[in-house]
Amino acid sequence: MVFFVGLMLTSSVIGQSDIHSIDFKNFTYPAMCIGAKPSNITVKDGEFSQEKQEDGYIDRFYFNVLGVAYGDLNRDQNDEAIILTSCNTGGTGNFSEGFVYTLKSGKPALTARIAGGDRAYGGLRSTRVEGGFLVVESNDVGPEGGACCPQVIVTTKYRLGTKGGILKVGKETRRDIYPSERVAFAAGTSEKTIRVTIPGDEGKRFVVGARANQTLTASVDTDKASLRLIEDADIKTGTNSLSARLPANGNYTVEVQNDADVPLTVTVTIRIN
Repeated sequence: MVFFVGLMLTSSVIGQSDIHSIDFKNFTYPAMCIGAKPSNITVKDGEFSQEKQEDGYIDRFYFNVLGVAYGDLNRDQNDEAIILTSCNTGGTGNFSEGFVYTLKSGKPALTARIAGGDRAYGGLRSTRVEGGFLVVESNDVGPEGGACCPQVIVTTKYRLGTKGGILKVGKETRRDIYPSERVAFAAGTSEKTIRVTIPGDEGKRFVVGARANQTLTASVDTDKASLRLIEDADIKTGTNSLSARLPANGNYTVEVQNDADVPLTVTVTIRIN
């Protein structure tokens, strides 16, 4: 796969005194997702795409900026910019990569890269700066996941190296993207309402014990969250709700997904009858 991508220099990268003035949505990145060496990819409005006719198929390439964060990482009272990107080379994989830029002589200079991965296998989720450290959240496949579906978020802290690059600080932490909670009904009742706040792009799972031929219904009070039943059953979906005829005795799991990229408080109602 060969790309011929021109270097775009705009007034936004010439002679600036504040890195916040750099337009990283219209910028050239030395991306590593194409091959063993960096290739210059120029985005416009945060995106670059290319299609090339090959022998019997169309070779597609897509690169986009996922987000830009700022913070002082070298403790010089000036912010650095941290840019997350995603790269698709025509298949199912989406390969993420991060770039850390600082301002030198009025121009942005690449000072570090943040290694990413393909979706659940190390794909980058977010970055932030806390107390002069770079905090990176990435995906992990977990014990039962696949490339499409990360199950764990890994949080890693870094500092800038004195000669560039980033150095890991302390131990990484891990948390489930879909933490589980067992639902217990009060005596004499078969319905429970739960109010929960779910981080952006994460979820919550509610486990309910039931018998064969019972009906499980679940609903949420917002269209910014979605519902699914993990186990197999005869499922009917409605507006912000689902209903399932259960085939066997056992545990059933209702998953609530926050489809927004910010925390969401959801009221979940689960009933068995």
